[in-house]
Amino acid sequence: MTDPRAFTVDVERSDGRVAVEVRAPGRRHTAVLERLHQPELQAHIPIGTRERQHLRMMVDDLPVHLRPGAGRWSRFSYRVVVEHEGRQYLYRPTTAGSSRLLRDGFRIGDFTISETGDVEVSWEGSAEAEPVEVAIGYALAAAFGAGAEFFLVALLEHPAL
Repeated sequence: MTDPRAFTVDVERSDGRVAVEVRAPGRRHTAVLERLHQPELQAHIPIGTRERQHLRMMVDDLPVHLRPGAGRWSRFSYRVVVEHEGRQYLYRPTTAGSSRLLRDGFRIGDFTISETGDVEVSWEGSAEAEPVEVAIGYALAAAFGAGAEFFLVALLEHPAL
């Protein structure tokens, strides 16, 4: 996959693991998000769980602080916070089918998942994304999906949530 910002992005998914490699001129960054132990799997979550004790994220082989929301009744509950090298990244739904990545409150990109399961990103009007941030965003989108329904829609379509 080639990202429009002249980054080459490779996304690998396997059962319980997402690995992203971003290559830019003179730089290479990786983000790996993986499921640990044997949590009860949730079919609507690509990586299978949002329970932080069952997840680990590494960026350029360094552990990062990962705080996924429970993903239950409100769009806010679907947020995921990542802290890496003194910066805070917030990945949160903006519509039923898209999520936005913010760096310290500034928009980096909007992520959607295509019908084939590929991660698609819109960078228009966003802050300049560094390759490491591109890796983080793609990993979060591939692991947690994009978007969230409003409370009532989710309740009517998925009463078991």
